[in-house]
Amino acid sequence: MPFRVRSTLKLLAALAVFLLLLPATGCADRSQAGSGEFVLRVGATSVTGTPAGSLGWGDKQGILLENLAPAGVTGIEYSFFQSGKDVVAALLSGAIDVAAVGDNPSLTARGNGADIALLALDSINGDSWLIGAQGGPTSIDGLVGKTVTAPQGTIRDRAARQLIETAGLTGKIEVKDVPTPESIAGLSSGQIDATIVTEASAVELQRRGFPVIDKTSNHGQGSVGTTVALNSFVAEHPGFLQAWQAAIGNTNRHIVNNLDAYTEWVAQTDGIAVDLVREATKANTFNTEPFPEQGLAQLRQAHDFLLADRAFPVGFDVAAWARRS
Repeated sequence: MPFRVRSTLKLLAALAVFLLLLPATGCADRSQAGSGEFVLRVGATSVTGTPAGSLGWGDKQGILLENLAPAGVTGIEYSFFQSGKDVVAALLSGAIDVAAVGDNPSLTARGNGADIALLALDSINGDSWLIGAQGGPTSIDGLVGKTVTAPQGTIRDRAARQLIETAGLTGKIEVKDVPTPESIAGLSSGQIDATIVTEASAVELQRRGFPVIDKTSNHGQGSVGTTVALNSFVAEHPGFLQAWQAAIGNTNRHIVNNLDAYTEWVAQTDGIAVDLVREATKANTFNTEPFPEQGLAQLRQAHDFLLADRAFPVGFDVAAWARRS
């Protein structure tokens, strides 16, 4: 079956599921619509079932609601999903108002015609590490004829393909669709040649003696976090866009100024040693402007790669997309 047909069928199936959920999730927060006040519905991925990362910190500290209140937001209701593409599907169905996802899902949705606004980048300079098995290759050239694993359609999958392309080895190293927990287990048992990991997981594997074959940061590559909403939602709520951008900027500024407290909270929430989190967490990840030039450059780089990889049929101007906000 052609790539575009498969993708369309998957998106339609996801939309059907969320449309069934819509009556249960879309009523309570619209009861105050006449007064201009509303409960904001935010969708994100989370392994703990609670708001994670900068979004979670902003929620915990009350920064998000404090900055959003002038736009009529009286509360925030969270929904959590297994993947970024599921979050975007919920957004397109109307089940949530804002999607906090990586750059892949938002770019792919926009490239395939979704009428969504780029509210802000909530993180930049995301790094992905290519980690090899112990006793295996220590350079990317040594992976020729072997396999790298990463969950398909994710930033990690893109990072694997970018690193292979940068090395001039496209078509010579297979990228296999394997979830990250299984990949790490396979790496430890020697059944997987290499995998892509990020943040504390990458630091932990390095400390355990697994070779770091390459990093996207070695080549000026990086990923960004995005927050998107339907353009119709933004139009219906004057002042929301500016309030959201202030909320993201002030949250990230608070993290940079309280980095030890933030990393301790992340470690406790995720059940990870705090020293691993602190080594993996860099202050330059937390942008205080909605569209810093470095972040836009990384978003454009991701767009160009996804377009070449046929994730969407026609490219678009990333800077213009941001300027609309």
